[in-house]
Amino acid sequence: MKRNILNIIIDAISLIVFMGMISTGLIINYVLPPGSGRIESLFKGRERPVELYLGLSRHDWGDIHIYISLSFLIVLVIHLILHWSWIKNATFGSKQKPQTIQRKVVSIIIILFIIFSLLFPWIGSRQRISYGDLSPKYEQKK
Repeated sequence: MKRNILNIIIDAISLIVFMGMISTGLIINYVLPPGSGRIESLFKGRERPVELYLGLSRHDWGDIHIYISLSFLIVLVIHLILHWSWIKNATFGSKQKPQTIQRKVVSIIIILFIIFSLLFPWIGSRQRISYGDLSPKYEQKK
């Protein structure tokens, strides 16, 4: 398969997956906002139905969103592999035309930022607190 055809296919797949990621993110944020019926019912001590969109809850849409996001990451890595020689030349230059030190420093900072962004979810520590611990703090702020 010619490289140009492969680039077009990867770009088309990335567009489709990216649009899916945007649409599921919008559903999670605006159609089924945080609390869509569950947390309020815990504080008020009554059952309230969970809101659904196309038969799926906010949590279900979150699962779909993460799988789409991971597939977008895979397609992005394939895209970067296909364009690696251009990235290398734009970042560090070639023997015939080396890049300036400023461009190299900026490129290294961008690369470190990308690495940090990918590792960020595993760097921090998690805490577990119960809803009862949140309730008095919320009441004090009123």
